[in-house]
Amino acid sequence: MASSQEKTEKPSSKKLGQARSKGRVAKSTELNHLVVMGLGGFVLLLSSPAILDHYRQMLHGLWASGFRTPWSQALFSQMVSTLFLMIAPVVVTCLFAGVVINLFQLKGVILAFSILKPDLSKINPLGGFGRFFSLRSLLELAKSCIKVFIIGYVIYGALRSETEQIAALTHLDVKDILAVFGSLAWKVFVRVCGVMLILSVLDFGYQKWQYLRDLRMTKQETKEENKQSEGNPQIKGRIRSIQRNLARRRMMSAIPQASVVVTNPTHFAVALLYNSEMEAPRVVAKGLDHLALQIIKIARYHGVPVVQNPPLARALYQQVKLEETIPVNLYKAVAKVLAYLYQRRKQKAG
Repeated sequence: MASSQEKTEKPSSKKLGQARSKGRVAKSTELNHLVVMGLGGFVLLLSSPAILDHYRQMLHGLWASGFRTPWSQALFSQMVSTLFLMIAPVVVTCLFAGVVINLFQLKGVILAFSILKPDLSKINPLGGFGRFFSLRSLLELAKSCIKVFIIGYVIYGALRSETEQIAALTHLDVKDILAVFGSLAWKVFVRVCGVMLILSVLDFGYQKWQYLRDLRMTKQETKEENKQSEGNPQIKGRIRSIQRNLARRRMMSAIPQASVVVTNPTHFAVALLYNSEMEAPRVVAKGLDHLALQIIKIARYHGVPVVQNPPLARALYQQVKLEETIPVNLYKAVAKVLAYLYQRRKQKAG
């Protein structure tokens, strides 16, 4: 049986958000390597004719002068610019791919300045020694070894199938040798990317699982977080009590302006307000037992008519909420009460 201190609960959205704000997210470096290497290699393939052309022009310029041109800043600048034109497409593509794949894995930009703070525990030799021989470090080492073995075997298999073509390179000229090496390089590149794709998917799933496992919570932590997010039950109860008292005071203050109070006679009391500008009477106060007696007392003190009609009092209390107008099915019964009061008022006035 799991104790309350064991981390068996899934991390809450709040804890995931806190971890993200500190720069802790699930991220696969294998996926980064795949995207950068794949796009970089593809661009290298597309730009290889231009790279060879720039290289040929640079060598042609040097050989034409018999390497007798004095070394100068102009010559150095020309060589640097030529080299830049050769490698710029690949470098820019790799940088762009690295940024995009990181944004994809992080699901946006994370400004975690807390990771920039110095942590003396990380330079502790004993702590570093312990981390080096931890289970996670050993698993990462095993992953790296397996990856190197698989990729090495794939490269070996690709080259072994082309042994006859490689052996025939001694009878070819430089142009044909470069073409053969380009074909072999592309074949190896495609196979390695295929293997890396499989490893990246597996690694991403593992990193996601490990990330959620590291952030698991104990049952006590879950309870505390729920208490913080929902509020302390005692405080919430106190707030509800204050809100009820305020609502009751507002309700009681509306009784003197009521048109009539319908009672049961003592168990139910409902105060109705109606004037010529209203479409239908509105319930401004209602209560049971002790509260009903208070409503009746306030109504009589302020001269509001109190009418005993048990069926109507129960129906009004059960069907109509506070500050709502009465439903159509009660129009007739309420109209009789108001008409009766109007007749009484008319008789007293006469």
